[in-house]
This record gives sequence, C-alpha cells and structure tokens, in this order.
Amino acid sequence: MINTRACALCATPCSPPFRAPPPQLSPDLDLRPGEPTRSTIGRWLQSCEGCGAVAPDLARLPPEVIEIVESEAYLSLAARPPEATPFLRWAMLCREGDRAGALLQAAWVADDAGDDEAAVHYRKEAAACWGEPDGIESALRLIDILRRAHLLAAAEECAALVAEGAPDDRAMQILNFERARIAERDTGRHLMSSALKPPARMPHVAHGRTEKKGFFSRLFGS
Repeated sequence: MINTRACALCATPCSPPFRAPPPQLSPDLDLRPGEPTRSTIGRWLQSCEGCGAVAPDLARLPPEVIEIVESEAYLSLAARPPEATPFLRWAMLCREGDRAGALLQAAWVADDAGDDEAAVHYRKEAAACWGEPDGIESALRLIDILRRAHLLAAAEECAALVAEGAPDDRAMQILNFERARIAERDTGRHLMSSALKPPARMPHVAHGRTEKKGFFSRLFGS
C-alpha cells in the first residue's frame, strides 16, 4: 500500500504515529509509564526530514506552527543530552496546556542519559508551565515534579493545600508518601506501587494522549 501520510507543514511523507505497547509494570509517581512502554520513549515523537518539525503525529500539525519551525530559536535549539532536543522542540509547538508534558518527557530522557542537572532543569521548566492544577491527579503529579526538581518547599506547600481538600484514601496514600520523601529531602525516582498498598494491578497511563477518565480510573482500570 502506498503511504499517503505526509507532514502537514511541508508534505514530506511520514509514518503513522507510534503506538507503544501497554505497560505491565507500575508507573513512576510522575506518571512515567512502566515497562515495556518506558523504554520506547525514543519513538514517541516523529521528526520531519523535510522541514524539521517534531510531533507525535506530523500529519496533524496545525499549519500555523510553520513560523515556529522556521524560527532561529527552534532551529538552533540543542539540549544536553541531545536526545531531549525533539521533546524541547515539540514543547515549542505545543499548545500552552500541553507544553508542561513535553518538558517533563525531556526530563525523562535526561534521566535515562544519567544527566541529573538537565533533568532537574527540565522539571523546573515543566513546573513553571504547569499552571493551576485542575484536579487531584494533576496536583499529585505536580508535587512529584517539584520534589524531583529539588523545589522541596514548593512541593510541601502544594502537598499541604491538597491535604486541606480531604482527598480520598488512595490519593491520601500517595500524598503521605510524597510528604515523607519531601521531609527526608529525597529527590529521587519512586514507583506508584511504593506509595499504594496493594500496588496497582494494571498501572497504565498513556504517554501520548489526554484521557477523559480520571487518574485513579486509568491507574486501576476501574
């Protein structure tokens, strides 16, 4: 079959978007999915060989972002580690509400490269773009991003505000786990299964789309 898919900006042929296998292991507290999804992060974005645009699906880019793709800031963008560059370019093309997620994924790539300084920097940028959490799942995720960005005072302040809202039992387990890590000045990676007892049986969180179902519905398959 002839490939009819093409970059929306320059009409260069492109492949269908990558579909990761469903995760079988627990996600991180910042919702990075577990294996085998985790190791496929390098395939989550497509890079156009024609114009240099980056997106999960080049065929669905809005035409107006060509101005950004052709800008000096976009073209000159480089990152340490270089594997994070596509995610930073995608962040430039994202709508404001999606930019934080792209920056967080850049931090995940930096984690994999062992570049702690870059990972902290990208998490700080993600936190700055996060905006006001729109629900308990967003707030819990922000707490973990702040903690891992070494912004411990901000993480505890956010945690205290969440606690005032009397979250349900499962959210409270995560919150208490996070606050204990903050108190210990622990800025490392932790799994969702470490915070929840018993652990999630199907801890699936998709990397490339926004779900209408809530965080705990996705996590527990309910």
